[in-house]
Amino acid sequence: MNHDMNMNNDLNVNKNHDLNMNRSSRGTHNRLNNTSTDNNRNEVVSNIEREIWTILKWDNPTRSGVILALLVSSIVVTRHYSLLQISAGILTLAIAINFAYVTTMVQGQKVFYDGKTSHPYSNVINDDNLTSMNRSRVHHFSTLMVDLAETIIRGLSKIILIEDSKRSLKWLAIFYLTWTASAYISTMTIILTFIISAFIFPRLYMSNKDVLDHHFNRGEQLLKTKLERTQNMAAEGVSDAYSKTRAYVAQIGTTGTDAANTFNKEAVTLKED
Repeated sequence: MNHDMNMNNDLNVNKNHDLNMNRSSRGTHNRLNNTSTDNNRNEVVSNIEREIWTILKWDNPTRSGVILALLVSSIVVTRHYSLLQISAGILTLAIAINFAYVTTMVQGQKVFYDGKTSHPYSNVINDDNLTSMNRSRVHHFSTLMVDLAETIIRGLSKIILIEDSKRSLKWLAIFYLTWTASAYISTMTIILTFIISAFIFPRLYMSNKDVLDHHFNRGEQLLKTKLERTQNMAAEGVSDAYSKTRAYVAQIGTTGTDAANTFNKEAVTLKED
């Protein structure tokens, strides 16, 4: 009987050991997967940032100029026409032009080829590869957009939760100016100004780097000095208010004790400050 109980205990111990080993291996596997995912995400984000900076620094002037022209023209057009109007207009023109082209070609074939006709777009219509979507590329771009969204959310979280005081103050000023300007300027104008500035200022900064760095360092030092002075004044104010509050509370407590002693017809002890 004791032997059977010992055998059961050994089996339970072995099962628990196996369960713990499995949990540990799953935990290690999950940590490795998370680390691998973070590394891949960071690599994708780094590639995106590098590509954006390449465009904004005009390393390829033709490419940067075309992208800037497309962005500006899109903003200008959407200021006057809605996306629905633009889409409907493009589709209307495409259908009308192709309808006229196909009808002309078919009627011409009837005249010149003794009634034998063929659709001018038959090769395109029957080509399944042309109209089908590349699922691998769709998956790639979907993953890319998710990684980009997660990066933006993570960056906003660090700014809002004050991971770096200087960076949070910088974005505080940017968001406050945007908030104030949006009350007087349309959103499209702000976006257009931001896009043009993004294509102009990086190049100007690279051309005048030494002079701008000197002024930026002076401004940063001045801002840091004022911030430290403000923090010291705030700390002194809090300390002074705390001291006054303690003195006031002590005075109220002493007065209450004397009043209670007087009400009970007990001797009131004189207290020195």
